[in-house]
Amino acid sequence: MKNKIKILLIIYGLLICPACSCVNCRAFESNDGNLPEQKEIIKIIEKLNQTANSLKNLSAQIEYTHAQPLFETRTVRAGKLFYAKDANNSLLRINFLTIKQDDSAEQNYREDYVFDGAKLVKIDYQSKSATSEQLAKDNAIEPFELVQDYFPIIGLAKPDELAQQFDIKLQQKPDKQNFTTLLLTPKENSRFFKTYKQVEIKIDSKNFLPYDFSALTCEDEKITIKLSQIDISAAVKRGVFDVVIPADFVQMQK
Repeated sequence: MKNKIKILLIIYGLLICPACSCVNCRAFESNDGNLPEQKEIIKIIEKLNQTANSLKNLSAQIEYTHAQPLFETRTVRAGKLFYAKDANNSLLRINFLTIKQDDSAEQNYREDYVFDGAKLVKIDYQSKSATSEQLAKDNAIEPFELVQDYFPIIGLAKPDELAQQFDIKLQQKPDKQNFTTLLLTPKENSRFFKTYKQVEIKIDSKNFLPYDFSALTCEDEKITIKLSQIDISAAVKRGVFDVVIPADFVQMQK
């Protein structure tokens, strides 16, 4: 009996990382063997995970930049982001309001993305069209996880699984700056491998929220998303997510 207990303890010790008592930490072994850096990354991801789990409300200004060097074009869309979570479900809305292309003047431009955990509703007010896409059938999925297939907003959904999807490096924190930067390189078996070459995220040191996301796509295009005027204390009203599709819009179902 004693021998059996010893064997079990040995197996358990091999599975668990002594630095943080986390089974998932074995995913960091592919990093370049820099143990101090790996320990620091583990701490950062643990804090990210705590922030994501405790996040109930979020509102922010959002700026989305899409640069295509091959065509020498740069498009900037700006608007608002809203998120709310309670015991029943979670909701996320990205509401673009303006657009700026290259050196032209900023113009009104309205486009909505609403994730409710089961589907995405996209409304394009320029083309007068709306698309509803079913993304989950039985169990609702966290909207910040769903949004990652459309925008590189990474670090707010399942941060504890980041090391399974990416090789992670800690960028040196700039002097006198209140943020930490992680450089993420998708692994070959990652859901992001065929989309991005690298994703860089900046994390605010005060609230430990990612607020700046910069991705290099496999087509060498650069996508940057910046969140500003972030508020996580005020409750986001549920009416914000009740988007009404105008009757004259063409509606499509996927």
